[in-house]
Amino acid sequence: MKRVDFENGNTFTNILATAVPMLVAQIINLLYNIVDRIYIARIPEIGTVALGAVGLCFPLVILITAFTNMFGSGGAPLFSIARGQKNEDRARQIQNTSFFMLIVTGIVLILVGEIFGRPILSLFGTSDSAMIYALPYLRIYLLGTVFSMIATGMNPFITAQG
Repeated sequence: MKRVDFENGNTFTNILATAVPMLVAQIINLLYNIVDRIYIARIPEIGTVALGAVGLCFPLVILITAFTNMFGSGGAPLFSIARGQKNEDRARQIQNTSFFMLIVTGIVLILVGEIFGRPILSLFGTSDSAMIYALPYLRIYLLGTVFSMIATGMNPFITAQG
């Protein structure tokens, strides 16, 4: 991990060094959703129904984001405190625990989505015609969950490093 020292050097350069990686991760996450919707909306004859089906998956996307923020935004302040106390081993342990929890939670969410995807989508009011599109979309989305959670969940640690 590259260390940014805010006590020394140019403040603007230090801010850019921490902000650019976070910005890139957020843009990638945003583009992931935008590109999905652009391509889905352009599908001839079924684009509207398919786009509605994608929207029905949104609560699950928010749930994934909530877990991501819990471990990222929850672990980063503890990490920062440990770094401030010059306890590098404790800081490393906190970061590793957050990373591990992101991976485990991502895997659990993938399994829950695969096993209970249809009943969960039904609870959200998905019709039979929309289920044809919502369930495959959810399954494809879940394939990238662990990677998305790691990218977004470890972002706060970049800020907290110095």
